[in-house]
Amino acid sequence: ECDVFNPVSILDTVSGLPAPAGVFSNSDHLQTVTALTAAYLKLPGKDWRTCYRTKNKAAMRQFLQDMDKDACWFQTVCDPEALANVADEISYPCIAKPREGVGSLNVRRLESAKQLQTFSAQFWQEQPGQPLLLEEFLSGPVHTLETLGDGQALVPLGGFEVTLSEPPYFVELEATWIPYEPDTPYLPEMLEQIRRLGVGFGSCHSEFVITARGPQLIEVNYRTVGDGRDFLLNQMMDQQLFKAILQIHMGQPADISAPHYAACIRYLGAPRDGTILRSATG
Repeated sequence: ECDVFNPVSILDTVSGLPAPAGVFSNSDHLQTVTALTAAYLKLPGKDWRTCYRTKNKAAMRQFLQDMDKDACWFQTVCDPEALANVADEISYPCIAKPREGVGSLNVRRLESAKQLQTFSAQFWQEQPGQPLLLEEFLSGPVHTLETLGDGQALVPLGGFEVTLSEPPYFVELEATWIPYEPDTPYLPEMLEQIRRLGVGFGSCHSEFVITARGPQLIEVNYRTVGDGRDFLLNQMMDQQLFKAILQIHMGQPADISAPHYAACIRYLGAPRDGTILRSATG
């Protein structure tokens, strides 16, 4: 056992074991330490700097802004005083979310300064001092890009067109698969954006809003897509996706080809609060 968030602890533990053939994690939270461990052991892995800047949403926004001054506006705040200091910069509606959050947890669209103050007060009451990322609201449909790379070639597998719940929440209700073709609208532009971030090894799930200015990056999860879509994608790839990912991390050649199927996944939500007492199957 060891502290998996500490690369030194991982290396101390691994040093007492037979040499590993590969180092891999599909956790959002462990991509950076996994990459650092692989680099030290001279095993195939992701660039730890890319892992860090994709997990830390503020670092990603800063990286994108350094490349393009017209990129999405953002600010990071950790307490009410910091929020007050940037109050004059904020345009509404805006988005607030944890700097290192996962999925749509604690992500809100806020229409006014009052709503932002209420949300941030509740957030910091539950998670004191945790960084909150404020960013410009990007209007448009949400598309994802799913890729798989071996450090040399980066293969765009396709993406999902996502249907979201009504604001202020961002709960995913449905995702329709769009196979990758060279002339598929926006996919080449999305691929170029993640390449510039440094994405190129293993599996990656990226989310974009298709705005009037073209695709704008929301976030990058430098691992396989979740919420059941990973199993759907594996099925579309004839059960070869997970195998290929592990082969890549072990330095073995992998047969990577994009699926050419139609697919859709729907998430069933409860219409009201309550407790499940019995389930039926059939």
